[in-house]
Amino acid sequence: MDNAKIEYLKANGVNTEIGIQNTSDVETYNEILLDFCNSFPQEMQKVNAYRQNNDINNYTILVHALKSNCRMLGFTSLGEMFYQHELAGKENNTTYINNNFDSLISECNKVYGLLLNYNPSKIKNADSIKR
Repeated sequence: MDNAKIEYLKANGVNTEIGIQNTSDVETYNEILLDFCNSFPQEMQKVNAYRQNNDINNYTILVHALKSNCRMLGFTSLGEMFYQHELAGKENNTTYINNNFDSLISECNKVYGLLLNYNPSKIKNADSIKR
């Protein structure tokens, strides 16, 4: 594995040590990162649809799952943002969710951009995350 790629993620705030530890080894980490990246835009489309339709139950379930994935892979900042949205969902606090959604999307695009640059030849869908 190219250490420069791992260093690229580290330099951009990704806790790769946690990610590799949680996924057993670098090869598995890379496979899971690729799967995560390939499904991320569609998952965020669902998150936004749930938010727009005021389906707080499904919104909360999905942001909980994304929080767990982000934390597992070492995206601690994004994981924390998803956690705050999860808590807001559990409290039915749509004001928090709507007022902070643009910040969440911005951080999602930052992480997605990192992943696109990390392994661009294997990414299926290179669209940005949309609100």
